[in-house]
Amino acid sequence: MSPALPAVGAAGLAASILLLASGAEWIRPYFFLPAWWSLLALLAGVNRRRGAAVGAPGAFLRMCVLSVPAWLAYELLNVRLRNWGYQGLPAFLPVRWAGYALAFATVLPALLETAALLASRWPPGPGRPARPRLLGDRAAAASRLLGAVCLALALWKPAVFFPLVWAPAFLVFEPAVARARPKDSWLAALAGGNTRPFYSLLLSGLLCGLAWESLNFWAGAKWRYTIPWPAGPKLFEMPLLGYLGFPPFALGCASLWNAHESWWDDAEPGARLCWAAILVFLSLAAFRAIDAASLL
Repeated sequence: MSPALPAVGAAGLAASILLLASGAEWIRPYFFLPAWWSLLALLAGVNRRRGAAVGAPGAFLRMCVLSVPAWLAYELLNVRLRNWGYQGLPAFLPVRWAGYALAFATVLPALLETAALLASRWPPGPGRPARPRLLGDRAAAASRLLGAVCLALALWKPAVFFPLVWAPAFLVFEPAVARARPKDSWLAALAGGNTRPFYSLLLSGLLCGLAWESLNFWAGAKWRYTIPWPAGPKLFEMPLLGYLGFPPFALGCASLWNAHESWWDDAEPGARLCWAAILVFLSLAAFRAIDAASLL
């Protein structure tokens, strides 16, 4: 990536904010996209300068592509949960769907780039005792079972259990990642006494959540929350308690990405091509589901 990427990202973010503040109506419906992609470019550029890059440029592009169906899985769950909806989106379908793809492509990269930056600056701190029991067969089986129970409860009674939807991804995928790619696993690091990856991801989720919500608040095309519990105090569009969902979401995104990479590295070209075609088909189906169920 270009060494000028941080400057380009900072300039793009500043220009997006200044144009919106100037009252330029043409940018308002699309403000979130240039602002967030600029912020992502700034993060990725800083990480590469510091030697804390999440991956090679090819892996970063693959992360952006995988990010679309990864987030769309939550959109499909939201058809049942009804926790958020979208308003002010472009009426022209190709533009609206392109906006979905561009917005959702930033989710995994933003969380993982932010976590990498935090980890590179996190003080070492005192050593922690190793906890190998976290990686045992029983612990892995219990984690997968708990993930399945969380998902089942959220789908069974979403009005009560909807917050549990943010837990299954890391509960199901991370035990496998810890065995297949221990150097990339926050659970393996935690079991070895290194808490830095775990806490970096938790804080990354919270910081990205704040950034997402702040940019969404000022955008013309935006999401709004329709949770069944009393909303209580809000920060931007999000009820304050809702921010507690971002840290476990970040853990799940890291687990999903590393699980996918573990499979991708060993997959044959034909399997990769079939998988890509399946993801494209499912993504288009999910776009239709958003249009049918989540437009306010």
